[in-house]
Amino acid sequence: MARIKLDLGPEAKILFVKEITGRRFFRKSVKSLEVIAGVEESSSSVDSAKLEMIRWELKELKDAVKTMGFKAQAPAVAKDNMLHPSLRDFKEKLCEAGVEEEVALDILKDFQERSTEQDLSDQNIEDSLIKHVLRYADVFGGITAGDNKIVAFIGPTGVGKTTTVAKLAAHFSLMERKRVAFITIDTYRIAAVDQLKTYAEIIGIPIEVVFNPQELLANLNKNKDKDLILIDTAGSNPFDAMRMEDLKKFLGQSPNIETHLLMNISTRPEDLIEIYNCYNVMKIHKVILTKLDEAKAYGNILNLSYKIDRPISYVTTGQNVPDDIEIADAYHLMQLVLKGEEGRWWSKKKELEKQGNLSL
Repeated sequence: MARIKLDLGPEAKILFVKEITGRRFFRKSVKSLEVIAGVEESSSSVDSAKLEMIRWELKELKDAVKTMGFKAQAPAVAKDNMLHPSLRDFKEKLCEAGVEEEVALDILKDFQERSTEQDLSDQNIEDSLIKHVLRYADVFGGITAGDNKIVAFIGPTGVGKTTTVAKLAAHFSLMERKRVAFITIDTYRIAAVDQLKTYAEIIGIPIEVVFNPQELLANLNKNKDKDLILIDTAGSNPFDAMRMEDLKKFLGQSPNIETHLLMNISTRPEDLIEIYNCYNVMKIHKVILTKLDEAKAYGNILNLSYKIDRPISYVTTGQNVPDDIEIADAYHLMQLVLKGEEGRWWSKKKELEKQGNLSL
């Protein structure tokens, strides 16, 4: 300040200060200050100086953003150039549907490697691409009841476990005439127990509430005469190691328990994989995708099928018990991914049911 007043006079003021790093002297990095000062002759001159500084800062910011944008776009352009021109539009279509770019690229590069130049130039290439994408739709034909089948349903809070259990119980008990029993270990939520008891009473099947792993084993032995035992579990934070360990102890009571992990289709792709990995400490056999009716895009179906080595057994399409659940079908699922809202087969099914025409 003394230097400024010596040069500009006692009325001089500092108008702008900027810290500069990265200057090196004798191999040492030092910080320095850039100072702009002036004499406040009038408010307009100060405003003018400040405006000039703002313009200068904006220019620096604009240049930085432009550089970052170039760096971000360059790899994507380079990756797209690896694809045959006839595949690039299809890749964009997959990405718009919510398929992760890396997944779309890997699938299309695999298709490209398996195809001849004539195949890639074919006008009907989209038909071939759809058939290729179907290869990645790993599905399983649902649950087969009989011989004391035991199935446990696990997943995060609010994913729809209790409702799904009720839908399947109603289907197997009322439509397939199987002997079904409920067991719930969800003692954290009284409402969940009451809800399941209500369903059990309506369907006409027994229900047991267990509080520890030993009680679960005792109840499994008690229901050995049943064709199907459905176990409802508490929703839990998958990143809570203690809760995961407790659940593992329950499900470790019998080697015959088949676990189905429920996941909300609208969850972020990276979170779905994290959830899957956390629950897989107790061995996941199959996956159920829930709340398809609430989703705006369905790319996660392909993201999951590509990244995990477990088949999809069911999808749920609403809250109605027992109607809004479907056995996973590869063709229907890929129609959802590629056609979005137009591919919602369950909506068409309900319309046909209203008209009395069930052929779809």
